[in-house]
Amino acid sequence: MNQERIAVIGSGLVCCLGAGVDEVYRRMCAGECGIRPLDRFPSDAYPQKSGGQIPAAVEARLRAEFADDDLAGALAKTAGGEALRQAGRRVGAKDPRLGLVLATNFGPMESLEWCWRERVDVGSMDAPTFARFDHFLAHLAEYFGAGGPRAQLSLSCASGAAALALAADFVRSGRADRVLAIGYDLLSEFCWCGLTNLHTITTDCMRPFDLNRSGTVFSEGAAALLIERRVGATAPALGLLAGVATNNNAFHMTAPPKEAEGSRRAMAAALADAGIEPAAVDHICAHATSTKANDVTEAAACRNLFGERLDRMTVAAHKSQFGHLMGAAGLAEAIITLQVIRHGIIPPTINHVTPDPECPVDCIRGTARVRRVGCAVTNSAGIGGNNSSVVLMAAP
Repeated sequence: MNQERIAVIGSGLVCCLGAGVDEVYRRMCAGECGIRPLDRFPSDAYPQKSGGQIPAAVEARLRAEFADDDLAGALAKTAGGEALRQAGRRVGAKDPRLGLVLATNFGPMESLEWCWRERVDVGSMDAPTFARFDHFLAHLAEYFGAGGPRAQLSLSCASGAAALALAADFVRSGRADRVLAIGYDLLSEFCWCGLTNLHTITTDCMRPFDLNRSGTVFSEGAAALLIERRVGATAPALGLLAGVATNNNAFHMTAPPKEAEGSRRAMAAALADAGIEPAAVDHICAHATSTKANDVTEAAACRNLFGERLDRMTVAAHKSQFGHLMGAAGLAEAIITLQVIRHGIIPPTINHVTPDPECPVDCIRGTARVRRVGCAVTNSAGIGGNNSSVVLMAAP
């Protein structure tokens, strides 16, 4: 059990709903959806021709501002820079006690696609072409001024929340005073082709916990949280990172175990790490991928952990609005959950028309809801059996 409450002092977000935490949260509370037709690569050959691509104006601005970067790097710099500035820190100022943790599914895949096209076009690959990929982490650390420990991890779609767990370890162990955790992923043609072959993408829209759901829709973006060892040390706290946990199902490469037992154990371990009981939790931010396998088992996991109290809890499904952000998903959902705790408004689950009797949760269907939330749990899961959970609380 961990009694130390780590402070969240900065947040940043860019996704299909815009650039900036406040803008994205405002649009979510208004019930908007960011999924739009893909236009970065030819999509005619794919069953789903829409995804969570960032707005065209945002992409144009980032490509102009970060002309020498992979677009994934530009996304990461944008989100991380917003988090640092919110905490009153200058981007690039050297800080030997600032750590950096990156989380992703595909990494800077745009750079690797450039490498492949070079091979196709000229018949060879020049080593410097790989520089943007090979030095991605080091370059971002230099850009942010992060002189402390650094790492990049990939636990499939549990990566973002797992990055927070590693960041918390860096802080608790004394290796860093503060850590910037960034989750990112980009929709490239290579990625979209591979994701299509998983057969989890719907040709419809995302309908979490709905009887007629048929799959997920993937998105791109970056999300960042800056955490610090002590509450009030250098900046006001947006909230508390009270507990974290990760585990693995050790069950199946893609399918969840019965009643998502691994997710239940991850949430329970995060609560134990925070030193609180399930009865203290007001709200759950669910993984909610809108797939047949995930939603039913996740609802069962929540019921097994929270019991009858689940009927009085709210269960958010934010992917219905900004899609599945892959490596950024867990961090983006933690950011929106912090906004819920701070402002008392829960964005709705859109496209939820027919409740699934096997998913008996209050998922805030249709319109945003005003509700005071003092403690929330986020749940993330991914291919390979990875699970991550985060406990967030209001700042004192």
